[in-house]
Amino acid sequence: MKLQSMKTLFTPKTLLSAILVFSLLSCSSDDDNHNDDCNNCTTEQLEAVLITCSDWYIEDLELSNIDLESNYVGYFFNFFTDNTITVSWDENTANGTWTATGTGNNINVTFNIPDFDDINNTWRLDEIENINNTEVSFEISTNNDLEFKSNNCN
Repeated sequence: MKLQSMKTLFTPKTLLSAILVFSLLSCSSDDDNHNDDCNNCTTEQLEAVLITCSDWYIEDLELSNIDLESNYVGYFFNFFTDNTITVSWDENTANGTWTATGTGNNINVTFNIPDFDDINNTWRLDEIENINNTEVSFEISTNNDLEFKSNNCN
């Protein structure tokens, strides 16, 4: 019985999750707002985080120093391996795409979701953090920030 329990602890899914957490920690920084937060990040790590976690929500959205995250309360973003994204709120759903290119501090992510003009742009990956919850931060410049957060990581 004990052997059976140990076998179920080490399923491919749990091993993948453990590797993902380890890689996320290597990608996280001290949140010092410098451009070195993702020195070792890869698009594969970003994709793994975005698709492994579900029901992402906007924790922070600033455009030209104007806070806009309150416009997206109750909106949930889900990312898929085919580079599609689904946004759900109330009884509504929007479908779009996302792409990631580059390495390290030069990973660019482009969002294209109809009618989401505040988000549709090419953002630079700033940080992937997995301390209490998983957070992924993007920026365009010092005045434009986008941060997704998820409490649902498998």
